[in-house]
Amino acid sequence: MLHESRLPLFSSRVFFILFLVTALVAMLGRTSSVSAATIVNDTWLDGTDTDPAAGTYSEYGVDADSDGNLESAWFRGSDGTLDPVGAGGPERGKFSAPTSTTSASWTTFFTQEGTPITLANAGDFIKVTWVFTPTNINNGGSNTSQNFRFALVDSPSASRVSTDAVPSSGAFTGYAMFANMSGTLGNSSPFRLERRNIGSGDLLSTSGNWTGIGTTGATSGNHRYDSGTQYTMTWTVTRNGASGLDHDVSITGGTLDGDGTAQVVFTDTAPGSFGGFTFDTFGIRPSGATTTAETFDTSLFRVETNTPLVPEPAAISLLGLGSLAIAMLRRRSR
Repeated sequence: MLHESRLPLFSSRVFFILFLVTALVAMLGRTSSVSAATIVNDTWLDGTDTDPAAGTYSEYGVDADSDGNLESAWFRGSDGTLDPVGAGGPERGKFSAPTSTTSASWTTFFTQEGTPITLANAGDFIKVTWVFTPTNINNGGSNTSQNFRFALVDSPSASRVSTDAVPSSGAFTGYAMFANMSGTLGNSSPFRLERRNIGSGDLLSTSGNWTGIGTTGATSGNHRYDSGTQYTMTWTVTRNGASGLDHDVSITGGTLDGDGTAQVVFTDTAPGSFGGFTFDTFGIRPSGATTTAETFDTSLFRVETNTPLVPEPAAISLLGLGSLAIAMLRRRSR
């Protein structure tokens, strides 16, 4: 009788211990992966730019499909195409013709809507790296446009797209770079940091939605971007105290601006409600092949941060399972 009465209790304890170990191991593995410093690191190894599926937007530091990349989906709007050329990339943004004067829109949401990168404390940073090669640049002569534009912003939920389209107008907050790409650097501010200045509007089409801040990071009349040359854009934003943001944004490669580097280093002491400390989107808008380049090949897109990442719902569920198992085991042992 003693043997029969103890067997169910022993079996129950074994079950709960195994359940507890399984839940905790899964929880710890999931938690460690989402707290990684790199949340996106994409070289298009799988030859697709639509992973993860619509509505998820970003793998957020977890290689969910085990393809060797940390991915965020890309969306094209307006002219041309945006697709990887094959497994291993590059991701090619191409205008419909070298004479196209219509803009293109290439957007990625590098976090999910509920888990943006928020620079809440001094020293918190986000770093974006974009490695690209332009070809068939308009080298026939100088133009004075700032038609080569890219932005690091927080997108309102309603402006997120889930299929190829230009993000709809909305209350974007953040920063952009307005740059010149021509035979020589032709604009008086050929590499300029801009801060959002409007409550609601399109992302990069309207220059009036932005205000130039700091000093230009390149000199008008200096050497241009060269066709077929690889360039690396890095943009680091660091919170420097209660209310300031330090920007260090550069493009390096070839003999750009005479020495191979265009760079802006600037402290925004008053980001206000339009600059802000929260980011989840990177957008690129070359406005026509005739003032930028016909093709942009991206070989790397990476987003890094040192901020505590918000666990995904799956990690929270696993934590709950682990806690439940502990409680039930304690109850049965009484």
